[in-house]
Amino acid sequence: MRLLPPLSLALLATAAPLLSVAADAQLYDPPTPEPLSLAYYLPPGVEYDPQIPRPESVLGFEVGNWHVRHDQLVAYFERLDAVSERMKSEQIGVTYERRPLLNVYVSSPKNLERLDEILTRHALLSDGKGEDLELADMPLVVYLGYSIHGNESSGSNAALVVGYHLAAARGRDIEELLEKTLVVLDPSLNPDGLARFAQWANQNRGRVPVADPRSREHVEPWPNGRTNHYGFDLNRDWLLAVHPESQARIRQFQRLRPNLLADFHEMGTDGTYFFQPGIPSRQNPLTPASNLELTRRVAEFHARALDRIGSLYYTEESFDDFYFGKGSTYPDIQGGVGILFEQSSSRGHVQESANGPLTFPFTIRNQVTSSFSMLEAARSMRRDLLEHQRTFYREALAEAAADPRQAIVFGDGADPARAAALCALLKRHRIEVRQAKKTIEVDGVRYEPQSSYVVPIRQPQYRLLRGIFEKPIQFADETFYDVSAWTLPLAFGMAHGDLSAKATKPELADQPAPETSEIASSWEVATPHWGEPDTIAYSFPWGSSKAPEMLYRLQSRGIRARAAGRGFGIAAIGPEAAKNPLRELAPGSIVVPLAGQPVERQELEALLERVHAHTKVDLFAVKTGLTPSGIDLGSPNMQALKKPRPAILVGAPYDVSEAGEAWHLLDHRFGIETSLLEKRELTRSDLSRYTHLIFVSGNPAELQKNEAEAVRGWVRAGGVLIATGQAAPWAEKQILNPPAEGKEGDKEKGKPGKGGEDEDVKPRKPYGDFEKDSAHDLVAGAIYEVDLDLTHPLAFGYTRPKLPVFRDHAELLPTPKDPYSRVAVYPREPRLAGFSSDENLKKIGGSTAVAATRMGKGAVLMYLDNPNFRGFWWGGSKLFLNGLFLSGLIDDTSEAGGAN
Repeated sequence: MRLLPPLSLALLATAAPLLSVAADAQLYDPPTPEPLSLAYYLPPGVEYDPQIPRPESVLGFEVGNWHVRHDQLVAYFERLDAVSERMKSEQIGVTYERRPLLNVYVSSPKNLERLDEILTRHALLSDGKGEDLELADMPLVVYLGYSIHGNESSGSNAALVVGYHLAAARGRDIEELLEKTLVVLDPSLNPDGLARFAQWANQNRGRVPVADPRSREHVEPWPNGRTNHYGFDLNRDWLLAVHPESQARIRQFQRLRPNLLADFHEMGTDGTYFFQPGIPSRQNPLTPASNLELTRRVAEFHARALDRIGSLYYTEESFDDFYFGKGSTYPDIQGGVGILFEQSSSRGHVQESANGPLTFPFTIRNQVTSSFSMLEAARSMRRDLLEHQRTFYREALAEAAADPRQAIVFGDGADPARAAALCALLKRHRIEVRQAKKTIEVDGVRYEPQSSYVVPIRQPQYRLLRGIFEKPIQFADETFYDVSAWTLPLAFGMAHGDLSAKATKPELADQPAPETSEIASSWEVATPHWGEPDTIAYSFPWGSSKAPEMLYRLQSRGIRARAAGRGFGIAAIGPEAAKNPLRELAPGSIVVPLAGQPVERQELEALLERVHAHTKVDLFAVKTGLTPSGIDLGSPNMQALKKPRPAILVGAPYDVSEAGEAWHLLDHRFGIETSLLEKRELTRSDLSRYTHLIFVSGNPAELQKNEAEAVRGWVRAGGVLIATGQAAPWAEKQILNPPAEGKEGDKEKGKPGKGGEDEDVKPRKPYGDFEKDSAHDLVAGAIYEVDLDLTHPLAFGYTRPKLPVFRDHAELLPTPKDPYSRVAVYPREPRLAGFSSDENLKKIGGSTAVAATRMGKGAVLMYLDNPNFRGFWWGGSKLFLNGLFLSGLIDDTSEAGGAN
């Protein structure tokens, strides 16, 4: 049965020309001692149905001779779907570049006919309702996911062989496997990245393979194929679900709830082959010990299979299972067993390695072999894996019943959109969330209905819930492969608190929160009466996450707006005027006068009405420019705003992810026209067309002297430089306070000490302690807190001075000479969650996190921590956007009258 929509049929058509030239493919395939055959990958002694098409018949080449394009991958699985009763293909979503996200269900024809029934029954195991379920005939769900990093393409190419085998193999073994198993193939978890890499590898391949690691085929240009369209690492997005690829995948995961999940990757060329378990001491403590035991049992199947073909491998080193936001760990906190595979990478068709020439077909064969051993483990361990999932949720509910908390409440009355976004994210992960019905007060914070949500503790996803809300600071192993903390309410800058059983009453939250698609319309907003003749302006507060979008939409139509540098009051209109005749608007609030606009009043009001309906930002009518309190509408502190025209510096040496995070925020979330500017364009372009230049981490020090001077001149003329992450210290040293001529690189050398040794020579340490000691020099993806100066324009829209930030480095900003420029500082005890060494905590505490300095007519804004981390750090987004929209409100506060 075919479930793919018409979009995929067009993709099939793109493969058609390959069929007509297949006979000539030998002209382009590389010369080899023996022609590459599909048998190289397949298990020996298996008979195959000749009616099932082999990959070569659709692709026009044998698997491994070329890197498969995503459209060819889809075309082949559509052919299998059309001819095999064992397969159903389904498009579960599309990428940013409109490529289909494909899932292929493989099982017996009888199982596929009752797929929904099987999944409904299987779901009872993870709902706490499966105690009496008979497991003897229940199919196990196995998910095989390939190449979430697009340039780790041996996985997606292996999926072709695995798909063929499952569709065409004959015999008792395959029949028994499919009768007792539902296999779900995801042949490309990152279609956009895979397409980017396949194009590069194929277009730079010669007829004679070149193994030179520096040959162009093996050296991808920035941003390379690892990431998705916006430069995000999708393997870090399982928990965050920022992108359409992840949202579709999580929707499928929660529908399937797989018992086994395979996550196929590649590592450095000089490695061998890794499969889990990873380092046991780095397993997340919320993951039960039984998960590790099952992982070790599965590993025995991989070892036997790889031994048969003579491939080297290793386990329990290098990688860990701590962060729940990766493909191999996300299942572990939901009753499944995730397995990570890491194949040494040829990053092309053949490459020199420490183990000899590493060929692309060899890497594919290892991934195919471990795919088959994964399925063999599933067949042999089916009953144990099903029982593990049932036991996991039974124990989770027992732990929840013993938790002294009844619920967790979160919300933000000043920014319901941010609270709703967190609610929607929790619901993606099948976490029950309820709408607050009455005002709730916890620890002095009031949570109002319509902008607050309650998360019950007693629910099946209790362990995942703990993993999302807890703030760990103590760790059994202080070395981390990825981040050590990801507390979502802190990332969203969200007030939250625990409700005890005594404090929580059913009537506080007796209704489920709206579904994700309905959340945006679930809160009330202030709406003016349109067309009132005495209205002279409209105003909206800056506190909402949607306020920048509303302002930019107006500016894009040429509408002029002003921002209040100080607070002001307006007279309330309508029924509420009797109760509260004065409405106070905070600094940063936007005023849109009706006079002096490029459009007529009626058209402007119609535009305001449309934008207001879309963004759901509070909007108020203003009747007079003489305000009841605070500044008046014509005040010098009511500054006219310019439409921002930002450019992000991209390409080598800038960090792909950090640049992509800024681009995604501006382009995708807020619809802001954003230029992507290569470094070489700094001296070739008219920089005056940009209002803001955004530098991210990487190595901005590679700027040539004339390029840095071009940036300084542009800032002096009125441009605003925004530097994030490791670019912030660079901006302070090279733009604000450039070294004098001839002084760069000078360092004070250590003085001789006693015994002819330098005083700075460190005592000898055991080599084996290096990894552990190195961890103490790092900040392992921890969550820190900063104190915001709420009177500074960069902090306008925030209502609380404490803001969580994400920190993954130990860089420091020098303390600015201007005491008014320190927008955010770390308190003496800055850590909220995650690992940081005591030395770093002491060093960072009290230092500057965000600084803003005028320079000529422009400004330099330095954000030491990336405010847009992985696209989900909503708490920092406004700090970044204020630099874009409100930088003109920053006055020169230096005694010298501004930096030069």
